[in-house]
Amino acid sequence: MENPAENVSTEDTSPATSSPWRNIVLGAVALIILGLGAWWMWGSSFTHPFPLQTGERVASWELEGSHNDDGELESGARAEIARLEGMLGKGEEPDYILYVGIANQYHLVGDGKKEYEYLGRALTIDADKTGLAWHNIGQLLARLGALESAKVAFERAVAAEPHIIQYHRAYIDFLRWYMPENKDALTAAQAALNTIAGEFIFE
Repeated sequence: MENPAENVSTEDTSPATSSPWRNIVLGAVALIILGLGAWWMWGSSFTHPFPLQTGERVASWELEGSHNDDGELESGARAEIARLEGMLGKGEEPDYILYVGIANQYHLVGDGKKEYEYLGRALTIDADKTGLAWHNIGQLLARLGALESAKVAFERAVAAEPHIIQYHRAYIDFLRWYMPENKDALTAAQAALNTIAGEFIFE
């Protein structure tokens, strides 16, 4: 007599193991992994390498951006942000310069928080030998009223590239405008400028 059990198929035909479903599941897993990677790189996990000095806070990160018009200028700036972000990691331009460029576009649309963030991303690449991101952070934080933090940023710009006259002058101008009572710092900054035969750069 034929055993009924012998006629029962043992092949697993469940959706999870059939070829089309298997491909869909694998694709979904890949998307999740990519999403987690993007979150890790761009998301809230980012820790700024230059937090504000103890006791300082920014009341509002909003700026009066020259392109913050809800129109053509702002659309152009945001398109440029997307273009620069698309170049990251491809080697066409140094990521440091791209991050600074993205920060500049956020400045134009009045988003000081994003500007600060992307300048910080530049610092994660080079905080010791290039002064541009430090200089821009100093300008930003001075404008936002975080003066002690701005002072440190200007000092770091000078320390990173002491041959760049622009960074010395920006620091001196900052002290004159915001901390004229700090005579010692102003005298030291002027003396440092007078001892170098540097160069002037344009952003």
